[in-house]
Amino acid sequence: MVILNLTNDELIIPGDWMSIFQTIQSQDGTVMVLGKNDSGKTSFIKLLTYYLVKRNRKIGLIDADIGQSNLGPPGTIGMGIVDQKRLKDGIIPVDYMLFIGALSPEQCIDRFISRVCQIYTIAQKEKVDTILIDTTGLVLGKVGVYLKSNLIKKVNPTVLVALQFDKELEPILLEGEFAPSVQVYRIKPYPYIVGKNWSERKIRRKRQFSLYFQGSQWREIDFSEITIKDFNYGLEFCPDGALTDLFRREFQLEIFSAEVINDRVFVVLLRQQKISPEWNLSQIKTHFGVKQIIFIQPQWFGNLLFSLNNSEGLSIGLGIIKNIDWERMQITAYFPISVTFDNLAQIELGRVRIKPDGSELSYLEPERY
Repeated sequence: MVILNLTNDELIIPGDWMSIFQTIQSQDGTVMVLGKNDSGKTSFIKLLTYYLVKRNRKIGLIDADIGQSNLGPPGTIGMGIVDQKRLKDGIIPVDYMLFIGALSPEQCIDRFISRVCQIYTIAQKEKVDTILIDTTGLVLGKVGVYLKSNLIKKVNPTVLVALQFDKELEPILLEGEFAPSVQVYRIKPYPYIVGKNWSERKIRRKRQFSLYFQGSQWREIDFSEITIKDFNYGLEFCPDGALTDLFRREFQLEIFSAEVINDRVFVVLLRQQKISPEWNLSQIKTHFGVKQIIFIQPQWFGNLLFSLNNSEGLSIGLGIIKNIDWERMQITAYFPISVTFDNLAQIELGRVRIKPDGSELSYLEPERY
């Protein structure tokens, strides 16, 4: 996956940015860039990367803008190392990738923060001079302030760059400035930015997904010895023979697994089944001491984006589910041919549904009773 075409034919550095670039060049550390959508965060990162690497600095570049990713497909956090050789080639591959499985951190804030910190720790172990972190455009309201202020506190960057139109980032900056070591630069948005509306952002995501899955093939993967996890509900899809027998005997239900989380029981049906009064749903609730039953039908998994993770939790590749055969414990999915199943330790499901061509589909909610 290519991130940025780092050629110098379109690089225009605004005058008020140059002094910041020079300050950053004179010190090692971490630079985090904040701003609303269309403020020029990626342009700032691109210009600064080119400026520093041209001056023999080695950069660890983290793309945490999961909705409009450049480094890796949407729904992931990517990290790439940029040196003079890669700058000369003009393309930056993904060296490390973490799966988020959502297109906005608002859907999984704490998980998102944790994974940004995880990839930041990896970047710190690389022999780089400067780490640059591009962030999402979610900066407004309580959610935006919580997200960005917590990222600042946990990462503790050397430099915080705020691209703001007016004073929209001040609630975040007040939090960030509690750490006296953080240098804060308030600057105007990039003057040459071309704004994108919702539809254009969706088209761009389709293009990024399509690029990632270009030349992919339908393949089968055996998960009989691999854990499948779903971050939406905190589920682990693990068969339990005793529970399977119980559901078949007492409730006339063919299931793969069942799991109680808080006041709900999640039931993964072995095959597509119509919810029947004969199942005695009230008896199931009483048996498990829950208020709600959530049935997950096989069709729920169709077109779901998921990640193959290694033992360190890093993604070794993404796939799109066609179907899951719970009896054979096999997933049929669409994978890039470059993805191998070596070092596979976990399968992680997201909440993004797409077609093989990258078109987005609505997320399916499971059946609730």
